[in-house]
Amino acid sequence: MKNKEVADILDEIADYLEMQDVKWKPQAYRKAARNVENLSESVEELYEEEQLQDLDGVGENIAEKIIEYLETGKLEYLQELKQDIPVDIEALTAVEGLGPRKVKEIYEARKVTDLDELEEAAESGEIADIEGFGEKTEENILKHIEIARRGQDRMLLGKAYPIAEELRSGLEKSDNFDRVKFVGSFRRKRPTVGDIDVLATSNNPGEAMEEFAGREDVIEVLGSGQTKSSILISGDLQVDLRIVSETSFGAALQYFTGSKDHNVGLRTLAVEKGLKLNEYGLFDSEENKLAGETENSVYSNLQLDFIEPELRERTGEIEAAAKGKIPDLVEKEDIKGDLQMHTDYSDGKASMREMAEKAESSGLEYILITDHVKALDIADGIDEKALIKQAERIDELNEELEIEILKGIEANITGEGLDISRDKLKELDIVLASLHGRINSPTEKIIKVFRDYPVDIFAHPLNRKINSRKGLDIDLDKIIKVAAEEKVALEINSQPERLDLPWREIKEYREDVKFVVSTDAHSAFELSYMHLGVAQARRGWCSKEEVLNTRPLEGLRSYFE
Repeated sequence: MKNKEVADILDEIADYLEMQDVKWKPQAYRKAARNVENLSESVEELYEEEQLQDLDGVGENIAEKIIEYLETGKLEYLQELKQDIPVDIEALTAVEGLGPRKVKEIYEARKVTDLDELEEAAESGEIADIEGFGEKTEENILKHIEIARRGQDRMLLGKAYPIAEELRSGLEKSDNFDRVKFVGSFRRKRPTVGDIDVLATSNNPGEAMEEFAGREDVIEVLGSGQTKSSILISGDLQVDLRIVSETSFGAALQYFTGSKDHNVGLRTLAVEKGLKLNEYGLFDSEENKLAGETENSVYSNLQLDFIEPELRERTGEIEAAAKGKIPDLVEKEDIKGDLQMHTDYSDGKASMREMAEKAESSGLEYILITDHVKALDIADGIDEKALIKQAERIDELNEELEIEILKGIEANITGEGLDISRDKLKELDIVLASLHGRINSPTEKIIKVFRDYPVDIFAHPLNRKINSRKGLDIDLDKIIKVAAEEKVALEINSQPERLDLPWREIKEYREDVKFVVSTDAHSAFELSYMHLGVAQARRGWCSKEEVLNTRPLEGLRSYFE
């Protein structure tokens, strides 16, 4: 499936057009990119069915470019744009604070084309001398350039997911494969993945490997053998396939899932018990294998409760499993409502009805509409007058639909408080507060808002963007203490680039404060991101009792009241 690949191409065109200060076209290409990326079907299918122009935002001009890329693997228009400003736009704009226009200014002044040249120019003081930049901008570039560099090597879990699922579906349908499982960091649901590792069994390993390397989406075969092969597929994602025997599948599944530290802990425990553990099984002698066919048998023969893949990071899970204290982790199916989403009243792409109907079809019982307040610079917002009309529309929809729509807002924390009046907040069912920019003394400002306003949820608490922006420099110990006192829940945001609060902080504070898992969806498609947030809650050792939106609506209401 080339959805992400095509979306990336359209985004790149938008960047180059923005660098040239072209009006309205960049927005058109970005809209088309988001709609292609959010497709539930493949863009190739739309092309084959001659339905590309039925997709919102894809007119004749953009459709022609998509067709050219799908048919030839190249796009002449993009190559022409690159000739004028030959920069690595994706890498350079990954540095926080650098948009396409600033990249152009740096290129024209210093001929910087990539991250290495940018770092060299900044370290020598050449960026500060460019008109409109200065020393502060140069310091910011140096501070964030390493984050951007790391981001070049790892893909967001949420971006890798649809690519991996398409791969899984193809392999499972094949007669050459019997069992197919993802392993590695993808199975542990780390927020980013370097590649996709697949473990499989097959009665025809040679034919299985040949089929794997011959897939239509393969860009390059990196290596091929009878039991292990590596390919690069559309989306620039490396996939490594390993075929093992049925009798060792469970041991291999455990071993290749990792993490490395978790495996070291298990092997140390095995040695203490006079056993030997490797990817082939658990042995009490060279000849006698105690376990290996199933993953459960490996753990049980080590006298451990089963440890879910998300927990395998060597943060106490082995000791907990030995004492029978592994928590019963929250499941996506436990989630009864989504407590952050945006509609076309602010910067969302869909109406409230569309969001509600999609959520209802996904099995949710309630949703909270949380459009941005108009004062927020980064998004089109809703003012207090429009908020009244929205509330009236919600009442109408609640008469028509089975799902319950709650009235909410995502208010922005400023240096003075929140960007909406206290009286208006009291009319809402649930209030979210969040920080989107940098303010002085953020810890103190957050705490003051918790105490002075009727805030229910602190949304994406660190305001991080994985691979591009560090989280806020705040004192979480102090914030959590006040949040517990004021009954403010912390959000686990499911957006692929956020996954915020991060899992380590979730684990640290799960006994002190309650959480909610929300999608922060800006389109109906993004409601499907819920599983990503749940995965991070699981990595943070959360049971359903620690996640408020696993409760029925009345239980949720009673908590916030």
